[in-house]
Amino acid sequence: MAEGADDRGSTSNTSNVDYLLLGHVTVDRLDEKRVVLGGTATYAALTARNMGARVGVHTSTSYEPGLIDTLGRVLVARIPAEYTTCFVNEYTAGKRRQTIESVAEKLTYEQILPEWRNAPVVHLGPLCQEIDASLVGRFPRSLVGVTPQGWMRGWGEDGVVHAVEWAEADRVLARAHAVVISEDDVADAAVIKEWARKARMLVVTLGDRGCDVYRQAEAAPFHSPAFKSATEVDPTGAGDVFAAAFLWHLHKSGGDWRVAADWANCVASFVVERRGVSGVPKLAEVEKRWRSGTRVGVRVGAS
Repeated sequence: MAEGADDRGSTSNTSNVDYLLLGHVTVDRLDEKRVVLGGTATYAALTARNMGARVGVHTSTSYEPGLIDTLGRVLVARIPAEYTTCFVNEYTAGKRRQTIESVAEKLTYEQILPEWRNAPVVHLGPLCQEIDASLVGRFPRSLVGVTPQGWMRGWGEDGVVHAVEWAEADRVLARAHAVVISEDDVADAAVIKEWARKARMLVVTLGDRGCDVYRQAEAAPFHSPAFKSATEVDPTGAGDVFAAAFLWHLHKSGGDWRVAADWANCVASFVVERRGVSGVPKLAEVEKRWRSGTRVGVRVGAS
């Protein structure tokens, strides 16, 4: 079923998209009564939309009344599920304990609307093993980007999340045009260097220090300093916003990955300043900070 978020739930608006996201939209439980929409698909879709892309999201959820309202002007193809994927995050002494309460349906290539399969940009954003890694090779006409955190996440019967080995790393790194991870996704920094040798392009976000971009053709990584943010309120979604901004700019610029990294740092700098998806910035806000914002150790426009 395809739901057109720009026409309040119509099932007929399934035209071509510029940016296709594959992954679960989630509900993140704040307490017994309150949940908010989240997940890579949500944050990345809103980012690509705000940057000017026509966005389609292929996901699986139960009926969520707020989905269309949150993803305004984003086209949503929803595989019905008994439950929406739900995460609970608890913080104690600065450490996070994450629990999965429920998981929606698996996502397959055959489910994807035919008119969406040649989108210029395809973003695989698994959160809980819901996408098979083989999909990385199913979009030969697209720029394929991957945020693989969901392939490095396991959980037991109690739902408590734990790290697992990324079993299909070699396949994905070799086929994807760009893989975006956080330095916090790996326990051993040596893994990053190993993945960088195998990847066509590996982007490692470093929080308020910016990001490093590794490419097979380059002897050393390119470092892009972060843009200075206002007071941090909520870091949730910053990596997903970065990834979408990077992939869309990489496509629009014809492959200028250095500027794409700088641009993505600028876009992501807004997310921490507000709670939830309200932190995803508008294009005009980004353009203003791009022209005059302060970067960590660098002044934009300085020689």
